[in-house]
Amino acid sequence: MKQEYKEAFAEVYEIIKLMPSELTSKIPDEFIKMLEEEKDNTYFPQIKEPIENEKLKDETIVILGLIYRDFLCSREERRNLQEKDAKELKEFQEELDKKMREKYNPNDIFKKNKIDDEKIQNISKTDNVTIYKKEKWYKKILNMIKRIFNKR
Repeated sequence: MKQEYKEAFAEVYEIIKLMPSELTSKIPDEFIKMLEEEKDNTYFPQIKEPIENEKLKDETIVILGLIYRDFLCSREERRNLQEKDAKELKEFQEELDKKMREKYNPNDIFKKNKIDDEKIQNISKTDNVTIYKKEKWYKKILNMIKRIFNKR
């Protein structure tokens, strides 16, 4: 596991220790045990209240958000947060798809080859240049087979 996550687990574990018992009772013991086992035992964050003034790692903030969503909030708020997350994920995926289509447009795959062919035709019409087009491997095999049968 990455060191950043181990340190984030240590920060989250320290924050959970600062929480009132009515909140920590809502967090499953297995989850707290997992944090304790996976945290970095050489990293000792000095977290004090109010937590808003502390400089926390981004990973810690994400984990705290997940703890809140999955264990501490009401069912209705959880449903709203999950819907919001799903909507944001869908928007992100659509934006990513749009960027990928722009970068790897399937309509432009052969555009480069068309431009090269046009340049070759223009050069051969205007100059006395001999141009050798590279023959595709499958055409070479097909032509070789045709030559064999034409000899007989």
